[in-house]
Amino acid sequence: MDKTFNADSKFNIVSNFNLATDDLSTLTLLYAPLMGSDAYLLYMSFQALLERNNLKSETLTHKEFFKIYSLKTNDFIKARLKLEGIGLLITYLDENNDYLYIVCPPMTPRNFLKDATLGLYLYAKIEDEEAFKNLYSHFKIEKIDKNNYKNITKSFDEVFQSRIDNEITYNKFSYILGRKGNVNIKITHSDFKIDYFIKNIDTKFLETGVTSNFKQQIINLAFVYNFDEAEMISLFNDSINKSGYYDYRLLKRNANTLFKYKKNMSAPVLEEKNNDTVTNDNLVSWLENVSPEELLSSCSNYSENTLNTVLEIYNNIDLPRGVLNAMIMKAIKDKEGDLPSFKYFEKMATTWIKDGVFSTIDAVKYSTSLREETGSSSNTNNKDEGGFDEL
Repeated sequence: MDKTFNADSKFNIVSNFNLATDDLSTLTLLYAPLMGSDAYLLYMSFQALLERNNLKSETLTHKEFFKIYSLKTNDFIKARLKLEGIGLLITYLDENNDYLYIVCPPMTPRNFLKDATLGLYLYAKIEDEEAFKNLYSHFKIEKIDKNNYKNITKSFDEVFQSRIDNEITYNKFSYILGRKGNVNIKITHSDFKIDYFIKNIDTKFLETGVTSNFKQQIINLAFVYNFDEAEMISLFNDSINKSGYYDYRLLKRNANTLFKYKKNMSAPVLEEKNNDTVTNDNLVSWLENVSPEELLSSCSNYSENTLNTVLEIYNNIDLPRGVLNAMIMKAIKDKEGDLPSFKYFEKMATTWIKDGVFSTIDAVKYSTSLREETGSSSNTNNKDEGGFDEL
């Protein structure tokens, strides 16, 4: 999780398209099951903030946005990362630590369902072949039999004629809104040695040579099925069509067949990475520099009263700010989101001082050692001395 994120930072949202009815269906029925309701709501919230005339938002602070939608900082960051990972959002950060969010259009239903990554994960998520077929049918357009009809449509030049006007050029219309096709999700899969793979295949089977698109196809499938270089080389060799060229459709089919044989599963399952793990150095820095408002918003819905309690702790307990912040986060966790009274922290500080906790790094190590001793059990004898579950 991004512990350098500041809720006071500003952001703008931009886009280059308007959501259509099909887009809404695609987001609701195809994307939402994979990315979850939190990311879906964030995407729709960003869309709602766009001005209709220029598809840009007003400048807001994240704190203002969180207040409007009753969001916590961690929940926002998790949802934002999901949107980035699934290809619906691009995030930029400038030198002033202000953000620019570019909202991307969803894939078409056909491209999503045919995608070797997203379509496969959705199939695994639904876990019911009949239900998946029904979902597929929802987006399927019935073909009309036109054998008994004759096409009498006029061509462009039969209806219009060309008149040259030197004042009208393409550049004059370059500003006009144009929706670009959505870029497929990006998978880097740094563990897969693509150069080694290329060296060990016969590239004469590649009709267009070794392109970036071909490399991405291989990397994507290796990631989805967790295949190594040797397995992908073997699959490539088995994916040459009757014309003597590599066929991506054959590769996808062979990869799925091999996966079913090896793993005894119909399809891989998509799981969200745990992005909450941070190094001690990052955690120490965050605890020492975080504002009281940001601290409270990261672990509770704070009010003016709770903020006053934090300021009272800062002013009256003689410990470094980082240690006090660690105590506050821990107490809120123990009380399931509620901030205890100032007297509670006086007693807590006495215990920590007796145990030799005088610096932020001491507080981090202290909490970590207690967590390892108590585990994740909710039946600990002394809840006032538990560690961090999530920072």
